[in-house]
Amino acid sequence: MSKEQFDRKDQNCLLKFTEDEILLKLRLDNNPDLLEIEDFLVENNIMEADYEKIKKALSNEQEEWFKIAENINLPSEDDKIEIEVSNEGLKVLLDFTPGRDGKEIKFGDLKELLADKNISYGIKEEKIKQVLKIRQPVKREVIAEGKEPLPGEDGYLIYHFEEKENNIGTLREDGTMDFHSKNLINNVRRGEKIVTMVEPTAGEPGKDVFGEEIKAPVPKSVKLPRAKNTVKKNNSIYAAKDGQIVRNGTKISINPVYQVKGDVDLEEGNIDFVGSVKISGNVREGFVVKASGDIEIAGNVGAAKIESGGSVLIKKGFLGRNKGEINASGDVNARFVENAEIKANNVRVHEAIMHSHVTAKNSVIVSGGKGLIVGGRVMAQNIIEANMIGSSLATKTYIEIGLEPELRKKFKAAKDELETVENNLDKVIKSVDLLKSMKEKGIKLPANKREMFSKLKATKDELEERKSELESEIEELEEQLTASEEAVIKVNNCIFPGVQLLSSKDKMIIRNKISKCAFTEVNKELRQKTNV
Repeated sequence: MSKEQFDRKDQNCLLKFTEDEILLKLRLDNNPDLLEIEDFLVENNIMEADYEKIKKALSNEQEEWFKIAENINLPSEDDKIEIEVSNEGLKVLLDFTPGRDGKEIKFGDLKELLADKNISYGIKEEKIKQVLKIRQPVKREVIAEGKEPLPGEDGYLIYHFEEKENNIGTLREDGTMDFHSKNLINNVRRGEKIVTMVEPTAGEPGKDVFGEEIKAPVPKSVKLPRAKNTVKKNNSIYAAKDGQIVRNGTKISINPVYQVKGDVDLEEGNIDFVGSVKISGNVREGFVVKASGDIEIAGNVGAAKIESGGSVLIKKGFLGRNKGEINASGDVNARFVENAEIKANNVRVHEAIMHSHVTAKNSVIVSGGKGLIVGGRVMAQNIIEANMIGSSLATKTYIEIGLEPELRKKFKAAKDELETVENNLDKVIKSVDLLKSMKEKGIKLPANKREMFSKLKATKDELEERKSELESEIEELEEQLTASEEAVIKVNNCIFPGVQLLSSKDKMIIRNKISKCAFTEVNKELRQKTNV
């Protein structure tokens, strides 16, 4: 299909000039307007148009060319061009109106005009040639285009930790919600990378239509944030201490102590922290507090679980309800302990340990206030001291010194493993000796037997090495399980009937109330002595 031929156009219509007539064709797709058509005809010096015919054609939506005037000898017109530089020197726009019987603009003329305006870069020569060849009006045609600068990338910070959001709990694997565990603490270990600064990257310069360089915008730089308890190295920040990451706007700090202003309850949730924890209130029943450092609790502890890599201080009491537990690598201090379990290095209780299971690697001291131990089981490697042990009701109370249950478990496990190793070693040795004797008699072993012989010898070496390790371990454990001469039970006031005393080699049941006394193991027997 050939392209429509015309001499003039605007959005409303097309014009065509023949030798005798001026023809018009409506551009119906653009909803032509009569007044705008009139203005267009006047612009083209057509003053005697048949507007009634145009009006009728508009009404009938006529699609064909129709005559609107005689083509009288109009004055000649030269081609008209206008050149505009826009978009800050990045584009050159052309307006072209072809003349009639006048001077025609040639490609060289237009190039010369561009050169006069110092336009030298990005000229679209093919497009210019096409416009001049077709000789149809154009408006704001892009005939030259510069190159925009490519922006670089701003510097930015990479935070190597997740900012925790407050939530009601954590989802378990079975789909139920654990309302005690909120996972709100951002723990960080010493030496861990916290923030990295990425330097900005430069952009690429552009060029305008005058051939001048356009500088790329300068990318923004960022600075590493101020950070407490951290160290800077190269473009990164590292934690200088174990603790909690706290971000406040652009500031970051590593807090080695996690502080709870109030109770550990559903509002706070369980605590799992790599530093120390300080709680100004109580720890409610069913919650867990873990810390690699010390734990200090200003109030009471209910039937909760406390785990510390340091020491635990409870300024009030521990009411365990037979469910509460404390495990500490250091010491445990409390005002009183009731129906709870404690494992620590030293245990210091001011008032009383009642119906509880307490194990200390070194000592248990209950000597302030009443200083009472009653019910349950209290164990220590070296010293158990209390003002009173047991009660007038002969409450069963077990007091053990000079032994440590964990060591006894290790000792039994080592002995059991040694027995298994010795039995397996005996079987392997018999098999090795049998195959060895066959070789010595000149019997050629098949391939599978040779492979078995090689594996058996390797197994024999491994078992003998493990046997030696276990024998050394058992010897060391036996030494630790032997009560020292200093292991003692000290009673500052009195001990009641019903109390059972145990050492590593002996036990004693108290039959009568005894005042101000002490007990120690002598020649594998528990002996009473005066408590001075």
